[in-house]
Amino acid sequence: MLSIPLEKPTKHTTKGSIRISFALLCSVWSLNFSCTSEAAKLEPYARISGVGIRECSGIAKSRQTNDIYWVHNDSLSGSSIFAILKDGSLVAAFPTGLTNIDWEDVATDNSGNLYLGDFGNFSNTRRDLAIHLLKEPLKPKVGTRIKGTTYRFEYPEQKEFPPERRIYDCEAIFWAQEELFVLTKSLGDTATRLYCFESLRADEINRPKLVGEFDIGPRVTGADATPDGERLAVLTTSSVWVFDRPKNSRNYLEGIATTLRITAGQCEAICWDDQETLIIANEDRALFEVKVADLVDY
Repeated sequence: MLSIPLEKPTKHTTKGSIRISFALLCSVWSLNFSCTSEAAKLEPYARISGVGIRECSGIAKSRQTNDIYWVHNDSLSGSSIFAILKDGSLVAAFPTGLTNIDWEDVATDNSGNLYLGDFGNFSNTRRDLAIHLLKEPLKPKVGTRIKGTTYRFEYPEQKEFPPERRIYDCEAIFWAQEELFVLTKSLGDTATRLYCFESLRADEINRPKLVGEFDIGPRVTGADATPDGERLAVLTTSSVWVFDRPKNSRNYLEGIATTLRITAGQCEAICWDDQETLIIANEDRALFEVKVADLVDY
């Protein structure tokens, strides 16, 4: 069992009318921001090679092996995970034997574990959402088979399949300070919802805890935290966000935020390269760099 301890949730005493007003104000801020800021057109610095990689749906930088980045395909493209270099060249492909219904993102922790999110849920009807846990090989070699463990999960708030509003799609997973998180990709509104897992058990349905939400506008397609867990990068279909983790809270979405509107094709994956640099991959396997210094205050 992978245990992930949580602090006690904070009790909210805000009146409903104030919450509604605040949400409306956030929507106005989001609209004003999207209308007045000019999108930065990113130019790729490289492209992922390798015939087995048809598209790049997730990316994570190894914290065990220098210069290795882990990527994977979306649904219907096999269940291998690929080690590449920063220039996009393929090091090796590794079969996992795991089911790939709709892999959407990959995360790594500080102990050499990889977390594959099989949680693409466009129609919001899936009852087999899963996270696959794999042990990262220290020295990737061709032909190495990576064994994994599958953990099923469901959103505690979802009672209908599909629900009235499709807010339970997901394309983003990240690990930070001994905890595993997912960020939803809502198709029913403009918010993303942050969930945290208390634990992962292979013998039961896991239910993550909702810890926050944010009116982010465009739909979230990827996320990654710095190794120290102090900052969270979030990728949407047309923007990059960095949230500072609030003191004594796991709700990154309440932290100080910076952002940058971008245009770079259908962007699907993001990871930290170093404390000041982000790498973005789009569906066509193009790789881009974004400097945190280029983001502006939200």
